[in-house]
Amino acid sequence: MKKKLILIPSSLHESNGAKFLGKDTISEIYECKSFIVERAKTARQFLKSIEFPHSFDDVRMLELNKHGEDDIDEIFSIFDAGTVGLISDAGVPGVADPGGLIVRQAHAEGVDVRPLVGPSSLLLALMASGMNGQKFAFHGYLPKDEKELAQKLKSLERESKEADVTQMFIETPYRNSKMLKALFKILDGGTDLCIASNLTSPTQYIQTKTVGEWKQRIPDLGKNPTVFLVYGGKL
Repeated sequence: MKKKLILIPSSLHESNGAKFLGKDTISEIYECKSFIVERAKTARQFLKSIEFPHSFDDVRMLELNKHGEDDIDEIFSIFDAGTVGLISDAGVPGVADPGGLIVRQAHAEGVDVRPLVGPSSLLLALMASGMNGQKFAFHGYLPKDEKELAQKLKSLERESKEADVTQMFIETPYRNSKMLKALFKILDGGTDLCIASNLTSPTQYIQTKTVGEWKQRIPDLGKNPTVFLVYGGKL
């Protein structure tokens, strides 16, 4: 039996379920009875939301949080089952989420890697930003130290202006307000800033304005997952 690793996109918001997944994608997920997951509880909730047909008593789940991506031998023992699904807590595996090392090892082991179509917070934010979608970079989490953060933001802004690139990053939701304060303090007033928060949820919020315009009315992001995009180039 050919071993397969199915990269499964999960919902960005718990209220969505199968809303953003096509029938073919769901059918492929139904074929899996072994999974590598970020957290078993979250994975089970997602599978229930798409009406997963198998009993969880018959399903094997191996948590990355417990085994770690460095425990490759233990993780790859699950491939004895043939087809394995990789699920992160939200969005697509390996993109701003754990799983990249698993996919890389799968290639090295000759496993057939199959990415499925589903929601990615980064791509949704970029699509809706109106910024340069031909040239962009994702930087993950920026430094927490205020001085280092200020230096990083100025560096990203300068690079965006010089290279015409959209800069993307995220922040731990409880630090959203601190990130906003830093952005408004450090960035030039004419630089474009897109705030994409709680994507695909009923309270989704996406707006692009200059930093100067944002200062006139600062949004309350609460503790919602948010993607920040900075652009100083010229489309």
